[in-house]
Amino acid sequence: MNQNILTKKGFTLVEVLTVVAIIGILSAAGYASLQRAVANSRVKDSAFNMAAFMENAANRAGQLNDTVCVKKSSSTKLIMIAGSCDAASADTINSLEMVVGIKIVDGAFNSFDGSNLSAGAEFVPHFGLSATPTGYFVAQYGSDALYGAAVKSKNKNSISPKMSFDGASWSDL
Repeated sequence: MNQNILTKKGFTLVEVLTVVAIIGILSAAGYASLQRAVANSRVKDSAFNMAAFMENAANRAGQLNDTVCVKKSSSTKLIMIAGSCDAASADTINSLEMVVGIKIVDGAFNSFDGSNLSAGAEFVPHFGLSATPTGYFVAQYGSDALYGAAVKSKNKNSISPKMSFDGASWSDL
């Protein structure tokens, strides 16, 4: 009878608490990594979406054989309108809403040709050339130094999506 009392069945409270603590630490580390991965993914998506939106505006200018304007209508939205950016009232052809946490940034980034196009970019159709003006749109994730951009360089006939972790050094996506 005494032998049954001395045999060990199950785990002690200290062992269970140790395992729970280790799982908690690993979960916290994984959650921080997951948040950063989500931020990176959202910025990359924004850069690709802005580049595609600019390409769409260039194609639309060619289809309409008229100027198409793309400009920022709010901190999270780009709109495409027919005609000049100076037009008092124009119909919106298309719009691009940024994903949650992303905002469109005004201001200069010295890493690129041209200027920030958020105030308005006019896509004028040209025979055989892209209607896209030289310049860029930049998006930022929250208040972090994590940026995505759609850039049209003067020596390239295409729009390049780019990403930066500091706003100074950019990598192609």
